[in-house]
Amino acid sequence: MVSFWDLRMDKSEEIFHNKGRVGSVQSIAVNNIATQLAAIDNKGMVRVWRVDDLSDIPDPFVQQCHEDRGLKCTFSPDCATLATTGADTTARIWGVTQEGELGAGHVFTCPDQKWVWDAKFSTDSQFLFTGSSDGTVRLWDSLRTDSPKQEYAAHQRAVVSIAFWDREAQTFYHE
Repeated sequence: MVSFWDLRMDKSEEIFHNKGRVGSVQSIAVNNIATQLAAIDNKGMVRVWRVDDLSDIPDPFVQQCHEDRGLKCTFSPDCATLATTGADTTARIWGVTQEGELGAGHVFTCPDQKWVWDAKFSTDSQFLFTGSSDGTVRLWDSLRTDSPKQEYAAHQRAVVSIAFWDREAQTFYHE
């Protein structure tokens, strides 16, 4: 189930209930300007709702984004892109229209990469960090999917969550 809460009005609206016919929701995200909400389920299906008018939330745009279990979804800071991760060993980014429709996806994967658990964008939305079951965090240029820009392989176990601070993003990533 996905419910949208308006804390100022102290009310909620159920906007999606799986009713057993689809997978369970694994991750949800709201874009930075609170106009779209996305959810990914354990079957790799993504739903994107327009939520800029709480009195009339339309049906979501629905798209199969991963062949296997979906794990995480997150919007880029510029609200133009949605990243998804999955058990199919991929992270993917999708262009997002104002209506919530997803464009063509770009696939990020490596031969040794296993489940991709998490993804975070740099503050300028140009780079994507991913964490996977192989114990590696990868930095990707969001416009180039051929290979990661950098790999950080210091973990002995799966990297299931990523957090970072990129105050100096302009100088660090663009070297």
